[in-house]
Amino acid sequence: MPTILLVEDDKVIAESISFALESDSFKVNWREMGNDALDYLNNNTVDLVLLDIGLPDISGFDVLRKIRIDSEIPIIIITARDADADIVLGLEGLGADDYVTKPFNPRVLVARIRAQLRRANKQASIAKESTAKSKSKQVFTINEDMNQILLHDQVIDLTKAECKILLHLVRNPNRIHSKEQLLNVMYDRPTGSSDSTIVTHIKLIRKSLNKIDPDNEYIENHRGLGYSLVL
Repeated sequence: MPTILLVEDDKVIAESISFALESDSFKVNWREMGNDALDYLNNNTVDLVLLDIGLPDISGFDVLRKIRIDSEIPIIIITARDADADIVLGLEGLGADDYVTKPFNPRVLVARIRAQLRRANKQASIAKESTAKSKSKQVFTINEDMNQILLHDQVIDLTKAECKILLHLVRNPNRIHSKEQLLNVMYDRPTGSSDSTIVTHIKLIRKSLNKIDPDNEYIENHRGLGYSLVL
């Protein structure tokens, strides 16, 4: 359940937004004051911030500026201010992700929130994949000219078919690959070979990896789904 921090001093608007979000399976934490919202963020994790600009204690723009010092959490400004200068300041000057002017349709606001969460999840996934691939390159070394893969700078004893399978896993770490996908990688084309072929090859690859690094299990079996290289 995504958690939303709602920073809004108007109780009627806050209750309306909270009702719409909670009806759509969001968890809402409501704060009327900007400083209270900042204190909450210092001690809690949320998925997105809905931020009013006209707050009683400090400007919502100041809240946005302070959040952006060390966080890239999605922030949607919700305000009655519709001047172009305010919109440009919020989006470009201070780094808000969206700007919604009051009054607004709660369903439209929910749609905008979901769009920002999808974007944030995609960016996090890309960053995680990039980190995994970088780590994979540090652990495994590929010598395509010699048709070799090295683990901790030691050549792994592999057949040509096993080399193809491991190479595919190394290049796509932390992803589950079905037995059918690995069979296609091994033969470079769709094939009618049985799953037991892959099971045998994976067993032999694990054995070869274990000879070099007996303290780690690099290939994980996801029952009924396939295999992944875990880093």
